[in-house]
Amino acid sequence: MGAAQACRLIITFITAPILGRLLHPSDFGLIATSAPIIGFVTMIQNLGLTQAIIQRRTITKGQTNTLFWLSLLLSLTFATGLFVLAPSLARYFQEPRLIAVIWVGAALTVVSVIGEQPMALLTRNLRFRLLAVIDIIGIIVGAALGVAIAWYTRSYWALLVPLACTRFLNLIVAAFAARWFPGRPVWDEAARQMIGFGAGLSMFNILNFLARSADNLMIAKAHGSVALGFYDRAYRLMLLPLTQATWPLSRIMTPILSRLQGDPEEYRITYISSVSLLMLAVQPGLLCAVIYSDATVALLLGSKWAEAAPMFACLGFAGLHQTFTSTTGWLFISQGRMRDLSIVGLVSSTSTIASFAVGLPWGPLGVAVSYVISDYALRLPFIWYMTGRAGYVGVGDIYRTVGPHACGLLMSASALVLIKASLHAPSLIELGGILAVTYAINSAILIMFRSKRRLILQVLKVACRSVMLHRTSRKGRF
Repeated sequence: MGAAQACRLIITFITAPILGRLLHPSDFGLIATSAPIIGFVTMIQNLGLTQAIIQRRTITKGQTNTLFWLSLLLSLTFATGLFVLAPSLARYFQEPRLIAVIWVGAALTVVSVIGEQPMALLTRNLRFRLLAVIDIIGIIVGAALGVAIAWYTRSYWALLVPLACTRFLNLIVAAFAARWFPGRPVWDEAARQMIGFGAGLSMFNILNFLARSADNLMIAKAHGSVALGFYDRAYRLMLLPLTQATWPLSRIMTPILSRLQGDPEEYRITYISSVSLLMLAVQPGLLCAVIYSDATVALLLGSKWAEAAPMFACLGFAGLHQTFTSTTGWLFISQGRMRDLSIVGLVSSTSTIASFAVGLPWGPLGVAVSYVISDYALRLPFIWYMTGRAGYVGVGDIYRTVGPHACGLLMSASALVLIKASLHAPSLIELGGILAVTYAINSAILIMFRSKRRLILQVLKVACRSVMLHRTSRKGRF
C-alpha cells in the first residue's frame, strides 16, 4: 500500500502542473461542480456495506451476495435518477456542459458498486499487496491517458479519465483475484445486522459528504465556475498529503483494529503508534507548504493559480489537526459505535455548512477562513470528546498523543516564520532545504518526549533491520 501511495503522490506532482497549465480554471470548476452530485450517489448507493464486510468477524458467500444485490439495485435506481435530473441541474448551475459530465458519472457509479464487493473481500483477507498493484496500474494508466487527452484536446474530459480507469480496473482485476462472482442471496439475521451496521455508517458518510460538498455548490452558484476552480484546486492540494497517507492506512487499520477488540491494550497501543507515525510523516511537510503557500502553489499548479494560494494556506491550517482527527473514524467503525459516529456526523456537518454560509459573501477565501475558525473552535473539541468518552482510547490518551506533536509544530512554525522573513521567494532547492529543516526541528522536539522517543527508535531499528535483511538476501543471490 505504501508503494501505491508513493506512486500516486509522484504521479500527482507530475500531472498537476501539466493539467493546470493545459486546462482552464473553469474546466476544473465544471468537474468540481459535478463531483458532489456524482460523489453523493456513489457514496449512498453502497450504504456502508463494504465496511460491514470488512468489520464482520465471520461472513458467508450468501450474505455477501445479499449485500451485493442490494447495493446494485440502489446504484441502478440512483444512476437512473441522475440521468433524468441532469438537464435540470445544468440549468440550475447555468452550465450546459454539466449534462454530459453527469451522464458519464452516473454510468461510472454503477461500475463502481460492482467492483466494490470484491475489493472489500480482498481488504478483509488483508491482501494489501494485490490491492497496491491494482492501485498502481490504475494510477499510471489513468494519468497517462488524462495528460494525453488534455494535450490534444484541451478538454475537461481529461479530468474524468483517471476516475474511469480506476473504476474499471477495480471491477475486472479484483473480481478475478477475489474469485467471487455474485450468486443467490441469503437473507438471515447476520445479513440484517450488517445492513444495520452499514446504515449507521452510511448516515455518517452522508452527513460528512454534505458538509464536504456544500462549499463547492455554494461557491459555484454564488461566484461561478472560475472562482470554484481556484477554491477546488486549493482544497485538493490541501487534501493531497492527508488522503495519500490516511486512505491506505484506513484500509489497513480498520480490519486490524476490528480483530484486536478482544485485546484492549494492544488495540490502544496499535492505534496510538500508527497515528503518531502518521502525524510525524505528514504534519511538518504540510506546515511548510502552508507557510510557503505562494511558492507551493506556483510550483505544483503554476503561476496562473496564484489566487488559490491564500485559500490553500487557510485550509492547510485546518489540515494540521485533521491529520489526527480524520483517523478517529477507525475507532468508531472497528468498535461498531455507529450511534456515536452518526452524532459526530450530524454536529460536524451542521456546523461546517453554517460556516460556509457565513463566509460566502466574502467569496471563496471567506468560506475558507470561516471554515477554519469553526473547525478549531467547535468540531475539534467535540470530536475528541466523542471519541474518548467510550471505547479503548480515552480523551487523556488523545491529549498525550497529540500534545508533543503540537509542541513540535509550534517550534517549527516559529523557525519557518523567521526563515521566511529573509527568504520570501525560495527556489526549488531552497524550498527542499527548508522542508528538511522543518522535519529536523519537529523530530528534535518529539525526541524530548519519552513515548515519542521510544517509538522513533523502534521504527529506526525496524528500518535498519529491514535494510540489513535486504542486503543479505541480495548477496545470497550472487
